[in-house]
Amino acid sequence: MAKKRDLVITIDPDGNVKIEVEGVAGKDCLDFTAWLEEELGDVTERQFTSAYYQEEEEAETTVDVGSE
Repeated sequence: MAKKRDLVITIDPDGNVKIEVEGVAGKDCLDFTAWLEEELGDVTERQFTSAYYQEEEEAETTVDVGSE
């Protein structure tokens, strides 16, 4: 069963965007937010939570291409 992964996005009155990742262990959080960071602009600061230093979990992707 897939684990729940969330992005918590906060925009302050000055327009600064803060992205928090929940439910992603290890360095996978960087891959999880890369597309959004690319769209928003330059990263000016990055703070890692304890989850960043945890062992990365294996991911499984299933693609259903339909039946013929």
